[in-house]
Amino acid sequence: MILLVEDTESIRKLVKLFLKDENIEIHEAQDGIEALKYLEEGNKYELLLVDIMMPNLNGLELTKEIRNFSEVPIIFLTALSDEKSQIMAYSAGADGYLTKPFSKDLLRSVIKRYLNKKKDKKQFEGLEILEDSRKVLIDGEEISLAAKERELLFYLIENIAIAKSREQILNGVWGYDYFGNDRVVDNHIKKLRIKLGKYSKFIKTVKLIGYMFEE
Repeated sequence: MILLVEDTESIRKLVKLFLKDENIEIHEAQDGIEALKYLEEGNKYELLLVDIMMPNLNGLELTKEIRNFSEVPIIFLTALSDEKSQIMAYSAGADGYLTKPFSKDLLRSVIKRYLNKKKDKKQFEGLEILEDSRKVLIDGEEISLAAKERELLFYLIENIAIAKSREQILNGVWGYDYFGNDRVVDNHIKKLRIKLGKYSKFIKTVKLIGYMFEE
């Protein structure tokens, strides 16, 4: 879902028209105050499209506020084309900058780039899983995991909300040719929970079955 922050209704309608065939859900905010309210209410967005010149809380001010608690990608859609405005935008925390008027193809290309980039990343509160690089971050800091701990975590996330038995986990992580005791799963779950700290809450013990990852 995208949050479009724009005080001009005609621009909001145009952006939605440009993206109508992209199967993208768009949430609208008429100014920075309204946008900040949506974010503070816990709404999850993959991308923000933000105008700079808005009443109450402009795009630069909004971005600075957001960067205090979120790294969600922010792209400015603005009539300001001068270099100083662009520098100010990137200094505030913007990820991209499009000058109005922009074409449908350009807008769609930029949005697809950021949405595809996000597919590599899964986030559960402050726990980030970067699939391509196989990294695990807690509150922005990468943590060190042993090879099997990492494989175990990724296996559970790949099967999110599905309870897996110890035997299934052994086969999925250690392989079908593993002949050790299934207590190895319990030991690795214990170590993984310690390293995940407060986010170990996502790894649930399922009585009489095994374990699962669940938000």
